[in-house]
Amino acid sequence: MCLHLPPFPLSPDAPVYGYAPCDPTAAPAVSVITPYYNTGPIFLDTVRSVLRQSLQQWEWVIVNDGSDEVEALRVLALLRAAPDPRIRVLDRPHGGPSAARNAGVAASRAPLLFFLDSDDLLAPTALEQCAWSLASRPQSAGVATWCATFGAARQVTRRGFGTRHMFPHDNPLTVSVMLRRAAFERVGGFDEQYRDGLEDYAFWVRLADAGLWGCDIHEVLLWVRRRLPQQYRGYRWRFQERRDALAQVRRELQARYPQVFRSGPPQVPREPSPLLQPHALIDPEPPFANRLQPVGTRRVLLLAPWVDIGGTDRFLIDLSAGLRARGCRVSVCLSRPSANRWLPELQRAADEVFNLPAFLAPADYPRFLRYLVESRGMTTVLVHNDLFAYRLLPFLRAWCPAVPVLDVLHIEQAHYHGGTPRAALEYDSVIDLHVTVSHWLRQWLLERGADPARVEVCHINVDTQRWKPDLVVREQVRTMLGVCADEPVVVFVGRLAPQKRPRLVAEIACALRARGVRCVVLVVGDGPDRRWMERFVRRHGLERRLRLMGAVSSAQVQEIMAAGDILLLPSEQEGIATVLFEAMAMGVVPVAADVGGQRELVTPECGVLIPTDGDQVAQYVEALQGLINDRSRRAAMAQAARARVVEHFDQQQMIDRMLALFDRADELVRTAPRPQVDRGLGLATASLAIEYFQFREALLGFAPVRWVRTVRWSSAWQTVQRVAQVRRLLDRLDRRVYVLRREVMWRIKRALGKPYNP
Repeated sequence: MCLHLPPFPLSPDAPVYGYAPCDPTAAPAVSVITPYYNTGPIFLDTVRSVLRQSLQQWEWVIVNDGSDEVEALRVLALLRAAPDPRIRVLDRPHGGPSAARNAGVAASRAPLLFFLDSDDLLAPTALEQCAWSLASRPQSAGVATWCATFGAARQVTRRGFGTRHMFPHDNPLTVSVMLRRAAFERVGGFDEQYRDGLEDYAFWVRLADAGLWGCDIHEVLLWVRRRLPQQYRGYRWRFQERRDALAQVRRELQARYPQVFRSGPPQVPREPSPLLQPHALIDPEPPFANRLQPVGTRRVLLLAPWVDIGGTDRFLIDLSAGLRARGCRVSVCLSRPSANRWLPELQRAADEVFNLPAFLAPADYPRFLRYLVESRGMTTVLVHNDLFAYRLLPFLRAWCPAVPVLDVLHIEQAHYHGGTPRAALEYDSVIDLHVTVSHWLRQWLLERGADPARVEVCHINVDTQRWKPDLVVREQVRTMLGVCADEPVVVFVGRLAPQKRPRLVAEIACALRARGVRCVVLVVGDGPDRRWMERFVRRHGLERRLRLMGAVSSAQVQEIMAAGDILLLPSEQEGIATVLFEAMAMGVVPVAADVGGQRELVTPECGVLIPTDGDQVAQYVEALQGLINDRSRRAAMAQAARARVVEHFDQQQMIDRMLALFDRADELVRTAPRPQVDRGLGLATASLAIEYFQFREALLGFAPVRWVRTVRWSSAWQTVQRVAQVRRLLDRLDRRVYVLRREVMWRIKRALGKPYNP
């Protein structure tokens, strides 16, 4: 399991990095409640994690639960002297965490409550995402997030309200949950008889008995500190020291709330299916204010569908990191449900990343984007390869007309009416400047009516200090792969999908063996053609010649590239492939398809481009055989490739160019502004965009893809009825098997001798 844990604990004098409110006296959107009992200096880490929140409209009620240690009282004295009016310290006799939390809630005033222990930490966007999640899901009483532990134990816990089949015999929740004040008051607060732990378990049982439950954000936004028993100077969870304590509490709760233990927690009512109620009701007004003081020379909002393995997503990460290094504040919004396998890299590159499907209903996307632009004082909006974002631009321009809008275009897609470049032309009247990654694509836009003054070129480039030849890594990787030092290695990097033509790569490898050409072909990537390639390799006995490396990280791609001599990229379509920049920077000679704008990068002295007509296998085999047999020519071309990228295509040049284009867009907004979009029209287009988005995701989520493709629109109502019927069946099934799942889990754990603790 890959753990992405925070770089804590922070030193006491570490600067607080984050936003500051424009008005600290404004009404809070969230009340943070923290019981404090002899926690000591580590509480300063918690303080920093609260101060650096992207949602600054909070109040923090810290309840001193009778602390009596000098160091602990000294830390509280610092907070009492702080000039921030949002922080209050209350003193009360020691009564345990339940009584302290209840007292904190009684002294607070926000409609939302977040319970934070005094040694835990919050991710910078935790409060903001939780508050928006509850605004977007009015049927939920609370919202929980995934959490990671650090300190004496390190693990990621992916549980919450959604893990209802474990409850109440097991407790999938921590106490650090955002809860509606109305739900807290309905339950009656925490039971103050629990002074040594398990108070959160009892509270969730009572919440379920009241017919209330919550939702989850599937992202790690909470870090829970784990200390050894001898390190605890504050609250001690003595129930852990008594084997029968948990069983006794469970028996007491079961006697008081038998229905919860019979049927489990309630299911949160679902939103009506978009297939049954397709009209998207868009509320343009944000649920709360969060005016922040501007940070950074520029504040850039990047709109993208996802961040998965691919060249365009690599550019998104590199652009975010480069802009941030130049003093820009970078916020990224991802709009489409996806595995987002490069999300950790993007989170390290940007200042903040919002994966919208994780915490918002689609109908709230438009107002959240408006909220981000207004709260941060965004100076630039950049659309990156996101068809859905184009459809929301009229709404954004209607409410935020003064903010320049740019888009970055990589490749036209003939099978999708031109893809994002075609969408860019359709929404041209709400975009101030188009940025293409090649002159070839710029010409494509101009031929279809784009204004030459509003289309500029910025090549994606590469970090030549990171991507460079490494003889030590080359030798290590070749040794690990069992490749001889003098054996040429041909590398293919890309998604195993028709656009990249991986099947042609397999046929080329087979033809090279037939000609007696000695080499190894490494295929890096994954996709729908993976199974076909595996069968092809077995059928033709190419296990030694053609090796499928699968999907790997960017660092592993770099290591494999260091071991390579030639890059093979016979794509059907490209703008300018990112992997070409990386390979040339590594001194790897490219043999690629002559498509898109790849001639702008690959010249005859540093690589070979193959035309797309004629016998493809024969042409690629001829080019590869010539390079494999002529080592001196290959070395000269590798040197020329590296020199060309360093001189003309370094990543810093790309950042310089992009910043200059931001200035150009600012100038266009001042001197030649786009027509104003009426708010009614903006709202109508957003509603249609959300309807289409919901309908598409619902079909893909509830029906087999092959079946969806064969549905005729004339039988759309039958489709709606089938999906609704399946959904009702799943709901009934979930209710029927709840008890069975609960009992099976309990018995399995008991048979294995594992603890079954809440």
